[in-house]
Amino acid sequence: MLTRYRRFFNILIILIVFTLINQNLNILNEYLLYAKEDPSTLGFDHIYVINLDFRTDRKEKMQMIANYHNLDFDFFPAVSNDNSKILDKYNSSLPPRYKACYVSHYKVYESIVAHGYNRTLILEDDVDMEEDIKRIVEEDVLPYLPENWDLLYLGSCATGGRFHNDVPLNGELFEYKIFTSKFPACTHAYAVSLAGAQKLLNYLVNVDHPIDLYLRKVMRAGNITTVTILPSVITQWKSDDNPSDVSSDRH
Repeated sequence: MLTRYRRFFNILIILIVFTLINQNLNILNEYLLYAKEDPSTLGFDHIYVINLDFRTDRKEKMQMIANYHNLDFDFFPAVSNDNSKILDKYNSSLPPRYKACYVSHYKVYESIVAHGYNRTLILEDDVDMEEDIKRIVEEDVLPYLPENWDLLYLGSCATGGRFHNDVPLNGELFEYKIFTSKFPACTHAYAVSLAGAQKLLNYLVNVDHPIDLYLRKVMRAGNITTVTILPSVITQWKSDDNPSDVSSDRH
């Protein structure tokens, strides 16, 4: 009788061990499959991250985000506010800090047009994003964009609820809704179509306001079609120990 019980328990232990091994193998296979996937650009042709060369701390954090979400970031060299050689080429009455920010974004638009990217995501180097950013953007947002969109704000501020209408372009079923809009501000996370980049290169001359506010001026004139995601899927993480490189009085 004792031998029979031992045999039963031995078989039971073998089955348990086999089950655990099989489960772990499945997890390992899923991990290896994910690891082999090419990095994503969230459905865009390209993702630029504007980063000052000396802000290696921010670049490291952004690279960690890229690794975590398996994203392909192209770090674009921002123009420093003391780089008069480049800044003097652009007409603007802005103080050096704000002018450098404007020129950095403008040079990204130039790169978009030069490469012919149809839709490009532009990030500043102080952002974080939702856990399921890939699904939200690729499934709930991009398929519902109007054909004539120029700018898509994945993160914004000071929207003030000022939308053309209250009907979301992607319907009522999604948590993250998109609206045609006129007044989003901030430039930490927005996408630009190729047509939009070409328009901005023409409209952003003699800039006399910070880049995000000047973009609102262009929007108000009805020159570009803007879409905003609410709530934001990408937010800024400025803090007291990580102040803005543009304005010392804002975080």
